[in-house]
Amino acid sequence: MIEFEVHLPVKNLDVSLEFYKKLGLELAWRDEDTAFFGIEKGKSWLGLWFFH
Repeated sequence: MIEFEVHLPVKNLDVSLEFYKKLGLELAWRDEDTAFFGIEKGKSWLGLWFFH
């Protein structure tokens, strides 16, 4: 059960993905405009949203 989720707007999804990967977060899902990292598996998520 997801207990916490936060979404952040980003200008460049690819650059943002690399930044959060370097912090040790695991990419859980991605499409063209969004990506989600699991912070604590099954409990919390970080969502990145590319805004044109």
